[in-house]
Amino acid sequence: MNEAALRHLKYVLKVVELGSMRKTAQALSVQESTVSRNIAAIEQRLDLLLFERHNNGVRLTAAGRDWIEGVREHYRGLEAALSQGNQQTKHNDLLRIGLSTPFGREFLVRLIDRFEKRYPRIAVTFQDGSCRNHTNAIRRRHLDIAFMCGGYETRPCRREDIWSEGLVALLPADHRLAEKEALTWSDFAGDRLLVPQGADGPLLEPWLTDRISAGERAPVIEQCQACQATIVLKVQIGSGFTVTGVSFADAIDITGTVWRPIVGPDSIGTISAVWLDTNPKRAALHLLGIARNMAVELEQRSS
Repeated sequence: MNEAALRHLKYVLKVVELGSMRKTAQALSVQESTVSRNIAAIEQRLDLLLFERHNNGVRLTAAGRDWIEGVREHYRGLEAALSQGNQQTKHNDLLRIGLSTPFGREFLVRLIDRFEKRYPRIAVTFQDGSCRNHTNAIRRRHLDIAFMCGGYETRPCRREDIWSEGLVALLPADHRLAEKEALTWSDFAGDRLLVPQGADGPLLEPWLTDRISAGERAPVIEQCQACQATIVLKVQIGSGFTVTGVSFADAIDITGTVWRPIVGPDSIGTISAVWLDTNPKRAALHLLGIARNMAVELEQRSS
């Protein structure tokens, strides 16, 4: 059914409802001649007189009444289908992103900025959480894509490593290691590594903290029911240390603390993109494509 036929039907059904072409024109904010012309067009197409004109308005002919009864439900069904299509279009204008990584914050900020400039009509929302919960949310279509610590098992979702950066430790300014230029995990033997723990899991994933604490000389992992701001406060008062990515450390100075790079094994943090191949939203793939291109650009600049 083409657009003109739908327009004719809209006028016909409104005239049936109101019993007057003048009232129909007022209701639809058009000229009465526009209504009359559309009614005449469909009558000519059907070779059927739908309405009898009289002084008080119009009424259906017997043939017109039979025809309207047959077509009305089809029109309503088509209207409902088009309405659902519009709702789906609005849904596709929203990109839901999960974040579950303390690494690559600068990379992610630049990524989202570039995406929003290229696709200004797509709204972007963010959700913090654990890798496990984000993977489940993607499977259930509650998220479209997530960026999380590399190495986490995400099947049946797709996972691709996007970016890596060095890890840095945030220490109290008077910490015994504060004078060293770079640190290994064994330097922190016996120290408390403070890991913020949200409602659905820790910021540092267990597989990573297990590797950090596996050596004979390793820090003690302390899961804290606290946000990142509280963890920083605990570091400032000497209750332990915490870790993040180098790009975050380069951007922020925190009173009473120092940043020190971590070197050696397990000193690199990787960001992985996780998504579902069957998600119909092209926006998620657009974001992924921009992320890949950015990673290549940044690697070329650093080489």
